[in-house]
Amino acid sequence: MKDYLKHILTLIIIGALAVSFSSCLDDDNDDYADWFDFVTINELEDGKYDFTLDNGDKLWIGSPQHISLKPKYERAIVYYSLLDEKKEGYDQVIKLYDFFDILTKKPIYIAPEDVQKQDSIGYDKIKVYSIREGGGYLNISFGYNAAGKEAHMINLVSAKEDLGVNDDVIKLEFRHNQKDDPAHYPAEGYVSFDLTPFVIDGRDKVEFEISWTDFSGETRSKKIEYDLKKTDTKASVGKVNKNNDTNLNIY
Repeated sequence: MKDYLKHILTLIIIGALAVSFSSCLDDDNDDYADWFDFVTINELEDGKYDFTLDNGDKLWIGSPQHISLKPKYERAIVYYSLLDEKKEGYDQVIKLYDFFDILTKKPIYIAPEDVQKQDSIGYDKIKVYSIREGGGYLNISFGYNAAGKEAHMINLVSAKEDLGVNDDVIKLEFRHNQKDDPAHYPAEGYVSFDLTPFVIDGRDKVEFEISWTDFSGETRSKKIEYDLKKTDTKASVGKVNKNNDTNLNIY
């Protein structure tokens, strides 16, 4: 099952969400990892990679490495245990057990009057479980209904060409296009949006207002503050329900 899950994009079924730095897996078997976290992936020489936690800690993958990494995106969830090894320039050396790509995108501009592009980006309903800034990304945990016959599309959209970077409150829409995929059963996933365009010299913080269309059909919104001078000390999301899986794609 693990080999199968590695080929899906973004999606992990979760049992609960938390806001601790790391969460211990519900398994005492030594064959399983102790921790899992959101990370940013850094490509090194010779096709190797290391990870940066959302609190800024650097992780080095100790030897032997049991997983051949071929990341599709800049973000991932990793399962690991800490080793009693030291590596210069790193906060922890880890044994990597598993790796799941997280869809990573940039916010985009679509003119409100461009009906064709607005329709192509979609207005379909979506459930938002959590939104948080971490590691310089806006990280969204979401739910939707699907059958797995078509890949859904997820985007973060601005009505302003400059993405509203100079506004006191930057308003963005979290948009979903179901691509005519039948809504047969619920699924869940993650996406990370790069906040680099909103980092401006002389600015201490950025406030976002994220809106979306909930399953009820109502417009929901949440405000998120991005403190540009403070490192995020929370890196993980929660305990994984390892008994569930999905064969759905998101892009």
